[in-house]
Amino acid sequence: GIDTSTSFIREYNTYKDQLKKPYLSDKEFNDRFVREAYERYKTEVNASHILVRLDKDPSPEDTLKAYEKILQIRDKAVAGEDFAQLAKTHSEDPTAKGNGGNLGYFTSMQMVYPFESAAYQTSTGEVSTPVRTQFGYHILKVHDIRPATGKVEVAHIMVRTNPNMAAKDSIMARNRIFDIYDQLSAGADWDELCDQFSEDPSSRNKGGRLPAFGTGRMPSTFEEVAFSLQNNGDISDPFTTPYGWHIVRLEGRIPLESFESMEPSIRSRINRDSRSALGKKALVKKLKTENKYVEFAPVKAKCLDLADSSLTRSTAPWQYPDALEWLDQTLFNIADEAYRARDFLEHVKEKRKPASYAPRRFMELLFEGFVEEQLLAYEEEHLEEKYPEYRMLLREYREGIMLFQLMEEKVWNKAISDSVGLVNFFADRRGSYRWGNRVDARVFSAASADVIEEIKKAIALNDSVGLTKKVLDTKYNNESSLTLQIEEGLFEQEDNPMIDKVKWEKGLYELEEGDRYILVQVLQTFPASDKKLDEVKGLVISDYQDYLEKQWLKELKAKYPVEIQDRSLNRVFHELEKNRT
Repeated sequence: GIDTSTSFIREYNTYKDQLKKPYLSDKEFNDRFVREAYERYKTEVNASHILVRLDKDPSPEDTLKAYEKILQIRDKAVAGEDFAQLAKTHSEDPTAKGNGGNLGYFTSMQMVYPFESAAYQTSTGEVSTPVRTQFGYHILKVHDIRPATGKVEVAHIMVRTNPNMAAKDSIMARNRIFDIYDQLSAGADWDELCDQFSEDPSSRNKGGRLPAFGTGRMPSTFEEVAFSLQNNGDISDPFTTPYGWHIVRLEGRIPLESFESMEPSIRSRINRDSRSALGKKALVKKLKTENKYVEFAPVKAKCLDLADSSLTRSTAPWQYPDALEWLDQTLFNIADEAYRARDFLEHVKEKRKPASYAPRRFMELLFEGFVEEQLLAYEEEHLEEKYPEYRMLLREYREGIMLFQLMEEKVWNKAISDSVGLVNFFADRRGSYRWGNRVDARVFSAASADVIEEIKKAIALNDSVGLTKKVLDTKYNNESSLTLQIEEGLFEQEDNPMIDKVKWEKGLYELEEGDRYILVQVLQTFPASDKKLDEVKGLVISDYQDYLEKQWLKELKAKYPVEIQDRSLNRVFHELEKNRT
């Protein structure tokens, strides 16, 4: 009964929706898009644009008005008027006032498809003909076309700022990044400074290294600085972006990857791109042929004749006369299935909405949508019989979901909810969960020996208040957060490299590490001991789950004995080996 539950059906249908997508597309058509996108990746275009906006469903009058306006602007641009000034004066892109319509360099898949195509089809210095997108009408002027710069790998150290910061905090952030830069210039270790001071939590523990990126993927200033570095290891001057202050180090450059390596990601992006709508149209055309779509024009004409002004008005409901004798006549066939005029008109009642289209044109659009919907539904219903590999994959997912739910019931949730069983399991294996030798210690890392001497005096005076992290940070790190760093707590071997270098006996120990002065204070030592359940509960639950799974499998093997037919298995192996060679 697992496969009849609401949760199972919901999850199974989610997987099914994902698995069917490749089968509900025109592969040949999509392959052309993928190849075109890759070819465009080989160059980068620098262009400006001017936009005349249009609503999503504009009236013919508004469409014509916008088209005539963009033509007039284009005439001025072609006649030699300054494109940037025209953009500032006429463009309805709000950013044009500041940038004169300039979009910088971009490459494939970074703009909506019609806009991208216009950019790649316009020569340097030329102004494009008007191009229509979902935003309205555009004209473009191409300033430059250059070979692809590929990707760049950099590491960065960052000190965060934001526009609402107090002036004092903003100055402190600036001073901190320049302190770090001075230390780097003096030969300090990049990774150590990054680990101690970078405020980018996602990269600080990785030496500040960022995923490789290409044109148009980072804030323009960051991108410009990163691509300007020439040699691996070159370090930039401090600079700002909307996120804060940065210092960037060049790690390497990556040329454009091969088509084979980029194909999966390009294909994935096309599925989310405006190209997908063109692909869908191609699929519908293909399905009409494959599934022997036949349309009955006289019945279609009668349906379209029912379009009136109430179809597109928001106030009046749209109805069709229910007594018409032709309502049950066939409107179109898909393979051996007939779709009646009544089916379409019910669809119109459901889908109609306020629109600026002429009523008959709106009815035509609804008809196209209805045909597309039925063709895709018919194809989906027959996928399993048409594609055996799809049928087998669905079965695999169906059984996998059921097994997962069984595992939750028999193993995972049981291990969490069975508190008595967990306690007994832990008690039987207490010796497996132990602390090693530990110390309660504090580690002070300072930029100067004077700071360490002051801390030693405070320790000698037993000044517990003066040694708190908050007080020490206020005293020493106002001007630079590099002055003093503090770590404290319980440590085992290999938890902290400085603690590993001193005796594990109560006392003070001084070290030097690079240009830092280190003071380790061992407060107390603890011998190896058993851990309490609440200290390792997550690990014990995981081990208990493994135990329950093994016990369950043992029961299943006893209940359902497995008998291997060696002759059949060997035949399978033989066929696989023959196909491999």
